[in-house]
Amino acid sequence: MFSYFTATIVLIFLGYAVIYPLLLWITPLNKIDRGFYRFNMGLSCIIGALGIIGFHFISKSLISEIYLLIWLLLMLFITAIYWNSKTINNYIISSISIIGCIMLAQILPNLIPSVNPTGALIVILMNSMITAVVFFSMILGHWYLNVVSLPIKLLKHSVIVFSLFLSLRIFWDCIYFYITNYVDNYGISYNLWSFMFQFDGFLLAIAFFIGNIFPIILNILIWRTLKLQATQSATGLLYVSVVSILFSDLILKYYLLEYGFTI
Repeated sequence: MFSYFTATIVLIFLGYAVIYPLLLWITPLNKIDRGFYRFNMGLSCIIGALGIIGFHFISKSLISEIYLLIWLLLMLFITAIYWNSKTINNYIISSISIIGCIMLAQILPNLIPSVNPTGALIVILMNSMITAVVFFSMILGHWYLNVVSLPIKLLKHSVIVFSLFLSLRIFWDCIYFYITNYVDNYGISYNLWSFMFQFDGFLLAIAFFIGNIFPIILNILIWRTLKLQATQSATGLLYVSVVSILFSDLILKYYLLEYGFTI
């Protein structure tokens, strides 16, 4: 597992950085202060830069590195322009995120050459959205400490988006586990539901539970907490969800790189 550590970190960081700015649609500028935009856009730039640095050490293609640098320069440029601006255009920010997704598609064959790049890209973006939105929700929850009059519906919308993508991943995983077979060293074929009860699939079972079932349960508790207007308690639960999602994402990336499972 540790042999894929750098590639895993690169996929998590780059996926997070290109998807994260799309979540700013949840919090329009007229509903929140500019400081929230500055913090989150700056965070995307930093995480993206770390991902590109990691990619540099494992990449064999200069062109792929140039693609990523182009996206990062665009992100830095728009962040600098909007840093003190009174008007921020989410369409422009989203267009840079879309460019980032295209750049990510270009580098995937260098990281996982044996896997269908289209399927891998879709799953990576879905998992990146889940990772990004749980972080976004946690940061937004903290913002209620700074802005007392912030509408509670913003955090509710963020949790709804989080729940929707979790539900989508559960649906996809259930189908994929059923239709995908794994052949062990003895030539015995298992679908992934059975594979999870084998020694090599034990971590996959853990990832399925802590990355899907456990966060859904937490989201039910978070939603009930938000109905009581207890944003600090909801943020505390989101901290737990962040740890759960991150740990599961590490495991899922390992199975993608080692076994080619697009989950």
